Amino acid sequence: MNVNLPQEITRLLTEFAAAKFSAQVMEVKGPVQEGMNYRWRIVSNRYKEITVVLSAKRSLFGKPSPSAIEIYGLGATKTLKPNLQDLQNFLEQAELMAVR
Repeated sequence: MNVNLPQEITRLLTEFAAAKFSAQVMEVKGPVQEGMNYRWRIVSNRYKEITVVLSAKRSLFGKPSPSAIEIYGLGATKTLKPNLQDLQNFLEQAELMAVR
């Protein structure tokens, strides 16, 4: 898997958190590697937790390659293609959900 992809996703999520949450951001955690996948969490005391997972698949004899970016906590679960432009476009339009 491209080593830069998790770093770039971390950068995008940090920018998103800074723009949307302002002072309410508690923490952007990640990337945490879970097998071939990576997981990030954005935790706030005012909004619902957001989880982003970069899923990977291994071809029969090859290296793992990204298969999808899954986003939880911003409405319905969203599955995106594993590219940065799709993630950035989604985050620009995302609406946060308040904690009840």
